[in-house]
Amino acid sequence: MTPLEITLLILVLTIVAFITGKIPFSVISAGIMLSLIMTGVMEPAEAFSGFINTNVVMFVAMFVIGAGLTKTSLIDKAEQLVVRYKDNPKMLIFLACIASSLLASITSATATAAIMISLLVGIANEIGTSRSKLLYPAMACANIATSMTFLGQGASNITWIDIMAKAGAPNELYIWDFTIARIPLLVVSILYMTFVGYKLMPDIDNNKFADSEHTGKKSAKLSPVKEKLAIGIILVTILAMLLESVIGIPMYIVACIGAVLLVLSGILNEKEALDSIHQPTIFLFAGVLTLSEAIKITGAGDVVADWMISLIGNTTNPYLIMAVFFLIPFLLTQIMSNLATLTIFIPLVVSACMKIGIDPRAAVVGVLTASCISIMTPMAAPCQIMIIEPGGYTLKDYLKCGTPLAVILAIMTIFLMPLMFPFY
Repeated sequence: MTPLEITLLILVLTIVAFITGKIPFSVISAGIMLSLIMTGVMEPAEAFSGFINTNVVMFVAMFVIGAGLTKTSLIDKAEQLVVRYKDNPKMLIFLACIASSLLASITSATATAAIMISLLVGIANEIGTSRSKLLYPAMACANIATSMTFLGQGASNITWIDIMAKAGAPNELYIWDFTIARIPLLVVSILYMTFVGYKLMPDIDNNKFADSEHTGKKSAKLSPVKEKLAIGIILVTILAMLLESVIGIPMYIVACIGAVLLVLSGILNEKEALDSIHQPTIFLFAGVLTLSEAIKITGAGDVVADWMISLIGNTTNPYLIMAVFFLIPFLLTQIMSNLATLTIFIPLVVSACMKIGIDPRAAVVGVLTASCISIMTPMAAPCQIMIIEPGGYTLKDYLKCGTPLAVILAIMTIFLMPLMFPFY
């Protein structure tokens, strides 16, 4: 087999592995790298280069910074605000969705689920509202808010900017473009859950759940002095990252300095800092970045891009083009990891766009958005799996509430992205 054929086979097997959900991310990643080495497509130094990629390094640091922020009293203040509206279910749903969205935008949907499940279950028990009405709406909004900033999982947005630059894209995406593009979708999602979605969720009596299985131990909060220090370090870090071109220090270095300062100042201990890093995600990025490079150097990307181009045909209609780039990852993300979907498809749509001579910005943001609308099945995202048992949900519940919203967001993305980031 030629290197091109081997790389395409590894790509297909990677997608199948993600779809099955039976193989851990770290094993898939290791399999990608080892396969490329053993088949001679890449040298060991090339195959393992993903681990020293500066974007991966920054990704690790931003997980730690996000963990530092969650140690402040902001979470407690959110809880006090929510409890105040215990007699107003719509306001309760609205605030739960807002809190989850904000937290997910600075960490990830998975981290948000880990923090919010116990909080929402405790609130539901205290005020007598079914937890089944709260958990899915909040986590669906968390999914849609993930990666809309450059904090937490959103640090990976730097990677997509880098991939576009290396491919020779005519226009650059900026950090806040990802945020601005997602705001309309998030607003619609929160309104949908507040006025429609929660009515479609089951109304299961909280007494039917074993509460001991869902209560979590809250981490110790910071002293007033340390809290001010934590917020100061985080704000300065973010500001320095935004002013990278002015101060001349790369973003990944600034992020690492901020993460180290949080530990040195005692805001996070070493265990908390290490535990905040989602290692399977890091392994996944390292492996898939390596696969993306193999796709590029062997010409495999051109083959997949040609297939997507054949679907587009000779049309110059931006909405039809956007539909092709969006719908394939959108459908796949419902049965495989959202993170896997975007890390596989973004390099492919960039390659396809460059081949047909159009600006790839809309396609990149579209794939990223598609991967975050992973709300129709429990297999679509880790946070959706995490709420099945605490919420007493079935697949039917996900489809009943999630499908209408997913269709609305898909239509919005297909029509909005080409307007915000024109192909021509």
